[in-house]
Amino acid sequence: MAKTQTKAGGAAKALLATAVALLAATAADARSACEYVPIHRILASAGGVYNLADGRQLKARKVSVGGCSTMPALPTGLAYPDTNSNYTVMSHESDACITGTGRDGSTPTYAGFQAIVIESNGFKFSADLVLEDIDAQPVDDPTQGWRETMSSLAMADGAVVRPTMTTKPGSLVAVQPFRVPRASLQEVGFPSSDDLLISGAAYSSWTETKNCPFMNDPTGQCKAFVSYPDPVDRLLIIYAITQKSANDPNAAAFFSEVTLACGCQCAEKPGASQMTVPVEGSAGTCKKVPSKSPAYNCDFMGKFWCETAETTRWEMTGSRSACASVPSTIQVPVSSYTPTSQFGKLPEP
Repeated sequence: MAKTQTKAGGAAKALLATAVALLAATAADARSACEYVPIHRILASAGGVYNLADGRQLKARKVSVGGCSTMPALPTGLAYPDTNSNYTVMSHESDACITGTGRDGSTPTYAGFQAIVIESNGFKFSADLVLEDIDAQPVDDPTQGWRETMSSLAMADGAVVRPTMTTKPGSLVAVQPFRVPRASLQEVGFPSSDDLLISGAAYSSWTETKNCPFMNDPTGQCKAFVSYPDPVDRLLIIYAITQKSANDPNAAAFFSEVTLACGCQCAEKPGASQMTVPVEGSAGTCKKVPSKSPAYNCDFMGKFWCETAETTRWEMTGSRSACASVPSTIQVPVSSYTPTSQFGKLPEP
């Protein structure tokens, strides 16, 4: 089951919704990238809990779903090529990991797959990651070699959140629909009353079978880019194959560190808030008006978590209302912040 979050009161929830809407409208893609977290470090952290520099905590676990096993010599969750790397391995070695290619018109299905689940301690976060080395076994007959697929899904307050997923022009990987059975979702702690249809990145070329060199794919031929601009509290990463090999039962892919936006524990600024806006029809002049939404600042006693967003604001530069636009950063609340002292390692299945 998804972790139950402590709910904010009605007034606080309304303020939070207003602030999140403002962020989406004005600075959603201006989030300041801050924490770069290799998932293998979360998995290997002391006590099973990884402490971010800003005080937040994450934990992670590996799950072999539907009988899909990992390679003993290169297991899912391993740092690669060494512990200083930003890359985490995901691998398979069984037929239970096969989704189907969809070439016959059917929908490929993530029934069995390797999974890593990341969970946060009492906060939501927006995040980005890169799924890498989604390639194929280099064989003469493309129907006889393994072909890889990866995907991601998330939750926020028990509701499923789908990311944006893109590839580069000329990529050998395509984003396509995959079905995830209800039973498989339950194995990774994503309760659902029905099967889900999600997007997955899969090796798609049937004229070229390429095993992309690890860390040497500058044009992104074997990569997919995942972004969660809407904050989440649980993150799932999926790895499987769409087709088995006639002679090689093993394959592996990788994903980069998860990038989290900068932020802080925060609270609403007391008192009425004002903002400087340009005067219509009078270039270079501004006036003060009441702000349409509350302002927030970092406060270690605050009950919200804010993300730092880059924006512009108008600033008075002299007498007679002269003003100019200047770069600025703001703190925008994205969730309540209710960490628990019982946040410990998730049990391995």
